[in-house]
Parts: sequence; structure tokens; C-alpha cells
Amino acid sequence: MEKGYGQIISESFVKALTWGVTLAVVSIFCLKMMLGMVKQDVKDAIDFAQKTAIQSAMNTVLSHDVFPKIKQNTKEAIEFTATIIDNQILSKYLSEKESAKR
Repeated sequence: MEKGYGQIISESFVKALTWGVTLAVVSIFCLKMMLGMVKQDVKDAIDFAQKTAIQSAMNTVLSHDVFPKIKQNTKEAIEFTATIIDNQILSKYLSEKESAKR
């Protein structure tokens, strides 16, 4: 008994559909595996860049040329702030004291 035209088309369609589904599943599986590997590489690269940036920043700040300047500037800033605050508080106290005498 010979197959009809409709039966041949339906069998071919079913075969193509099963191969398509198989190809899609294999492709998705491979893609997930590749993304997993790339994702880990990207994480490692970001961690390495972060550690390198922190290390180079620390080396720059704590170098013998820069650190004394930072220390001196910090000391001067603290002294300036203390002087300004002292003058403001002292001037306020003196103005209150003078107004109380009058």
C-alpha cells in the first residue's frame, strides 16, 4: 500500500519538528554552559581589576613622596579648622561678655 501525499507531508513535518526541538534543546544547553563559563571569567576579571586598582591606589598614597604631603596637609587643615572654630567661639563669648557688662 502506497502512502498518500498528506501522510508523507505529515511524517516529514513530525520528523522536522522533533529534530528542531532537539536542536533547540542542545543549543540552549550549550549556550547556558558557555554563558556560565564566560560569567565566571568576567567575575574573575572584575575582581582582579578591583584588587589591582586598590593596590595601586594604596601604593600611590603610601609612597614616600606623597604620604608626608598628605600628612602635612591634614595637620594644617585640622589646625586651621581649630583656629577658626576657636575664634568664632571666642568672639561670640567676648561679645556676650561685653553686652552683659553694659
